[in-house]
Amino acid sequence: MVDRTKRVLGCEPISASNRLRQAARIAGAVSFTTRVWREDGEPGTFAWDGAFEDVLTRRTKLCDRYRDAGICLFPWRIFDALPKERKLTDRLYWNQGSIPSCSMHGAMHSAEASILTDLVFGAPRRYDALNPIYPFYIARGENLAGGLDLAETAEQLNRFGAYPASEVGENNTSAPRDWRRFKDLALSRQAAVVYLEGDLVAKIFRAARAGFHVTFGSGVYYNAARTDENGVKTLYSIGYGGHAQSLGSWRVVRGTEYVFLTNSWGDAYGSSDEGEPACGGWLDRDGVSALARSMANYGAPFIALYENPAATRPESILDNLKPAFPPNWKE
Repeated sequence: MVDRTKRVLGCEPISASNRLRQAARIAGAVSFTTRVWREDGEPGTFAWDGAFEDVLTRRTKLCDRYRDAGICLFPWRIFDALPKERKLTDRLYWNQGSIPSCSMHGAMHSAEASILTDLVFGAPRRYDALNPIYPFYIARGENLAGGLDLAETAEQLNRFGAYPASEVGENNTSAPRDWRRFKDLALSRQAAVVYLEGDLVAKIFRAARAGFHVTFGSGVYYNAARTDENGVKTLYSIGYGGHAQSLGSWRVVRGTEYVFLTNSWGDAYGSSDEGEPACGGWLDRDGVSALARSMANYGAPFIALYENPAATRPESILDNLKPAFPPNWKE
């Protein structure tokens, strides 16, 4: 299927000054210990080092255990399985419309997916969608024109937080001139950040298998979806231009690993009999590699942490929340 609707982009190449600032943040990143929030009340910037590798190893074993038990960790399946009392809003995916806000839409898709995963892992909270237009508008200096790079996007979430749709509403294409009313509320939803450097493809697959979701910018994007030789709906037909999206969720079919790409162009990719959302599709390593070749031009990709991945209690929720794999599921 090829969708011919207009492609609205908006991820900006990282400027020299923002690259230096992001490099300083990465250089100053600390090892993950047992908390997301620092003692001064601010979320940290964590290094992808041995300590975070330990977190990834533990989370991968946990995710594998869930999958082996028939429990699906895809955010759309978790969302559908959540009882009403665990939802503050009934929205999961956002369409950026004609606003060049893809960087923040990608970040909010990653954030919402991470929150849903944390719920399955025992986080004592309720799901709430996060409206992308608020942090985008603020980071743009109260302006909807122009885009953001990944450094600006991550810094906005780390320092100033996200805006819950249950409080600010779901209008994500108009200037939110009331943002100051919710400033303190957003601060309670700041995110810790882990930046990705080096072998980005390997790290994206590693993170996705461990239940994390990665926000990235790239100079290419995918126009269409088709079914590959393994029966999986994959994306193809590359277009060119700066665009930000998110990658997360992991599967393996006949020895081929895939991660799911979520876009902010609405139902651009259609659906298949496996029930995945039409705003995205699966990519194998070659598909992710095509994106990764230009990722560094837009700022380092990042994982946003809203809960402590080392302190959840999976045994507390397993009996109550068991999202199932879709019908016709292929492994």
